[in-house]
Amino acid sequence: ERHENLLESEILHFRYAMKPHPITLQQILAQHDAAALRGFLLEELPIRWSRRLHLIESMPRWSEFPHMRVIRSLYSDAFRRLRMIPLDDAERFRGTLQSIKRRNSNMLMHVTRGTRAMKQTLALSDEEINDFLDDFLTARIGTDILSSQYLAITRPGGATSVIDPECDPVSVVREAAADARRLCTHHYGYAPPVDVVDVGQVRFPFIRQYLNYIMFELLKNSLRAVTERYSKEEAAKRPIRAVVCGDDATVVIRISDTGGGIPLDAMTRVWSYLYTTAKPQDGDGDGTVEAGDSDDDEDIAPMAGFGCGLPLSRNYASYTGGRLELNTMPHHGTDAYLYLNRTGNAQEMVGDEPVHSRALPSRGFLPRFG
Repeated sequence: ERHENLLESEILHFRYAMKPHPITLQQILAQHDAAALRGFLLEELPIRWSRRLHLIESMPRWSEFPHMRVIRSLYSDAFRRLRMIPLDDAERFRGTLQSIKRRNSNMLMHVTRGTRAMKQTLALSDEEINDFLDDFLTARIGTDILSSQYLAITRPGGATSVIDPECDPVSVVREAAADARRLCTHHYGYAPPVDVVDVGQVRFPFIRQYLNYIMFELLKNSLRAVTERYSKEEAAKRPIRAVVCGDDATVVIRISDTGGGIPLDAMTRVWSYLYTTAKPQDGDGDGTVEAGDSDDDEDIAPMAGFGCGLPLSRNYASYTGGRLELNTMPHHGTDAYLYLNRTGNAQEMVGDEPVHSRALPSRGFLPRFG
């Protein structure tokens, strides 16, 4: 019990006495010194995790919901394990980081099911749930990038980077289109074609995995809309069109379909984490759950999932200094526009303090990037 009290005291100290350091993709890309990055992460990650714990505890009656308790336990354990590692123990740090990433891999499932159970039981507003999930999931992006970058530059087979300095958006769109069409064919027996138009052969520093996620979600939605609206023969004449272009500062990708569009009165709801056309999955309630519960019982992904695809895609875009917009033409189709920062110099937003915070000034001894 004394150990637990000390741990909780340290979590509070990191939450209120220390501030995270916002970074850019360019700064992460420039980090090749594993020892310096390890020293930074040994304090930066616990600072960010302590804020995540505070966010969980700010939700009413959070401890009554099993999924929320699992999240609280996972982050508390991650905080404790990292704080016990000496600065010079590179092998232990890398192994612990890998273990934490594995254990936290189902976090999206836990947080969406947990918040939906809270909404159902406590009659929380959609706005409260969406604000919480926006804060929580956006905060996860930063810690995921930092952890992944350290694992990449210390990879036994040779250093790599989580950020592709010459990311080719056209190849990402084509890859995502192939995956989305395979999935569509699996569920419906056929899939409309996807035409990709490359204007200008753009290259820019970006996280390929995030761009793939956004493109897969947008293309999957378009394929589903066209397939559910038209027969196999008719859908073959109605390709989804992806156009990639850009200038010196911005990369723009447009995905267009003729799947009937989004009803105008539903346009605000599509950005909600609570809006999904998928059937409820087992475990959406507040039954007993474990930290190792699987995200999905099937190897094949559903065409409509947790309802996080669009809002999470918008988070990825916003985090990296871009934006995602949807335009609808009712009874005709939808255009999605993705604008991305081409220079990689957008700074993440991690320093905003709640109004009621008692935050003290930063202790100032953490190494700063750049």
